Amino acid sequence: MKVYRLLLGLLSNLFFITISVFIISETYGADFKELPNGQLVVAYQQLSEGKLSESIHEISLLCISGQCSMTTLTVNQCWDAPEGKSFFPKIERTSTDEGNLIVIAIEQGVIEVEERYSASTFKYRFKYTTRADSSFSARVGIRGNLCFKDLIGFSGAVVKQSDILNKVISWDCVPLKGR
Repeated sequence: MKVYRLLLGLLSNLFFITISVFIISETYGADFKELPNGQLVVAYQQLSEGKLSESIHEISLLCISGQCSMTTLTVNQCWDAPEGKSFFPKIERTSTDEGNLIVIAIEQGVIEVEERYSASTFKYRFKYTTRADSSFSARVGIRGNLCFKDLIGFSGAVVKQSDILNKVISWDCVPLKGR
């Protein structure tokens, strides 16, 4: 019964994504489907119950020829240890090739990104400008001539099943200002 529900859920998600891509491509044309090449980087803090976390998360989205990967570096996330507070930098990676990262162009200059882990789902929205650079694409042998230029907007949220707290928790992603 569990396998049946899981399979049904996967099929309904696949159907939704297929319909969404069809509607977007019909609305914006074939060029709209193309994800720009390049990298978008932003750092954020978690906002939960009105309080900003001390930890900082830097996410880097890299897209080349329609395939994307995201790397997250977390610093200053402290835990209580017998010898006092401690932390270690944490690096996580997801990718469209591995199936744990979904990147969808919503409209010109806006993409939504979803990362899936076993107990959590991260959703991000990036607003950006682009530039055309066909000579660069030809030199390095990548598909498409559209490249990310500037990140002009970011938002995000996370939903996570916390085994420690024995409940579902969530937080917003508040981007750091400046560089």
